[in-house]
Amino acid sequence: MLKLIDSGCGQHSPQQITFTGAAAALVARLILNLPPTNGSLTYICEHGHTHRLTFYQREEKMTSSSPGSELATGNPPFH
Repeated sequence: MLKLIDSGCGQHSPQQITFTGAAAALVARLILNLPPTNGSLTYICEHGHTHRLTFYQREEKMTSSSPGSELATGNPPFH
């Protein structure tokens, strides 16, 4: 499970979203490409404002028959 919290900006409200399974593994790998600024990951929205991302990852119990389990197993990219 991956919980992602977006700080928002003047045009976007703060948001929280939770990913599980293959989606969590994919999003975890994608956010590692975001540049760190002052200890948090950041991105620029379409309005030119900086958003800060905070995330929490918890390892899931997955079976080998679960769709996408090959992405979600092994060492997580971060904790």
